[in-house]
Amino acid sequence: MNRHRRLASLAIVTLLASSATAGDALANESEPQPSAPAHPAQVTTEDDRSPRSTDKPIVVWPTLTPAGDEASPVALHKPAATEGAVYARAQELDATLRDAVQDLDFTLDVADPGPATGHARDLDLIDRASKSTAHGGPQDTGTWVVSARLEALGGDQFILRIVAVPPKGKQLRTRVERVSGADVAVRGLILLRDLLLMPSGGASGDAGARPTESAGSGVMSPLRSQGRAVLAANAALFGAFTAFAIQRASGSDDPRLLYPLLALGTGVGLGGALLVAGEWDVGTGDAWTLAGGAWWGTTAGILIANGRHVSPLTDRYAWGVGGGLIGLSLATFSVARGKADEGDAVLVNSGAALGLGLGALADYFYVGDIEKRTPYTGMGYGAAIGLVTGGTIAALAQVSPSRVLLIDLGAGLGAAAGAAAGSPLVFENVTEGKTRGFVAATAIGTIAGAGIAWWLTREKSAPPPGSAPQALAAPPRPEPRVVPFGGVIGASATPQGQVPAYGVGARGAW
Repeated sequence: MNRHRRLASLAIVTLLASSATAGDALANESEPQPSAPAHPAQVTTEDDRSPRSTDKPIVVWPTLTPAGDEASPVALHKPAATEGAVYARAQELDATLRDAVQDLDFTLDVADPGPATGHARDLDLIDRASKSTAHGGPQDTGTWVVSARLEALGGDQFILRIVAVPPKGKQLRTRVERVSGADVAVRGLILLRDLLLMPSGGASGDAGARPTESAGSGVMSPLRSQGRAVLAANAALFGAFTAFAIQRASGSDDPRLLYPLLALGTGVGLGGALLVAGEWDVGTGDAWTLAGGAWWGTTAGILIANGRHVSPLTDRYAWGVGGGLIGLSLATFSVARGKADEGDAVLVNSGAALGLGLGALADYFYVGDIEKRTPYTGMGYGAAIGLVTGGTIAALAQVSPSRVLLIDLGAGLGAAAGAAAGSPLVFENVTEGKTRGFVAATAIGTIAGAGIAWWLTREKSAPPPGSAPQALAAPPRPEPRVVPFGGVIGASATPQGQVPAYGVGARGAW
């Protein structure tokens, strides 16, 4: 009996204990549980998501001149307004670079005015890159520093140098190119992009390699052999002319021989041009220089043959081919020694054309007759001499195409003025002496017009920036600028209407 009572008591105690445990569990589930402390590394704050964590600060110094390729008595300085083309191109380059760095997701420090005079050396660049602000401390993360350098070479050609220093960096990344005036901003943008996107170890690699990001940026490097089309077209035509001359010189006029020779000559010329353009980087200036040498040489050869009355007539084509090959050889020698730009090409062709005209005047002056003969000999030798002279000047000097065209215009206007002044000599009772006077007046006017145009289009040299403080220096006195003009200068009212009045003159300030 007692044994049954003990078992019943044990069962009741066990039931009560189980109920108490279940109640505690339910109570614990109803109460909010305290969250476990988060690991500090996993806490995300608003500051971490702010744009400052991804900022790439950068400082773009104003463009300086000269570029620093060689020793110069002029210190690095910001171009002044009196420096002409350098000042204008530097302003354009500054605006382009400042916009470009922001497009590349850099944060531009617009408060940085650039280096003080005499503080634009390499060590100054590195020192500025070590501080995020001009007065930053040693704990700064640093900033990118970009400095552009521009130097005029003459003839609308410039040396462009871009120097970049990474934050806290000790190396200078540099890209240098020779560019035309119209391409300064575009090429500066490309060079800057390549320097900023270069990996940290890029300085020890191939200096000519372009970052892979360049492929999708929309602005690519210049194409190789841009003068391929010009060279191919002129080579094909010259090959066809050579084949035609060979057929005529052989004394045959059979079209069954002519057309295959024309096809062969055209193919040889075209294929040779494509091979040359594929092997060497042939620019547009190179192509037009080679074409000018070939065609003006051909013209000179045919004119000289006509002046010497070479017979039979078909042999004169051979003289043309020989002259063309000589001119092409001289042009090839010139291009092989150094690349020719558009200014050089225009100068070569312009020199040959001007020589042809002056040679004709010399022939007229020698004979004393302008009515009964054509000056083939003078034109031929003049074209040849002008071609050689123009090529020599192009190899020694840099000149822009626009300046050459203006000089040509001046020569033409001078020739017209000289001919007008000497025209009374050939109105009546024409003699050899009067003829020579008329020709001499025309030639003098041509040379004088070209000389005046050359003087008016010359580049103005700026005074050294260190000669006097820019703020205290007297304002520069304007130089005389005279521009000739001609044409309709007025009109007179008549019963039949307005009658234009023609004249020439000069206007400007002096």
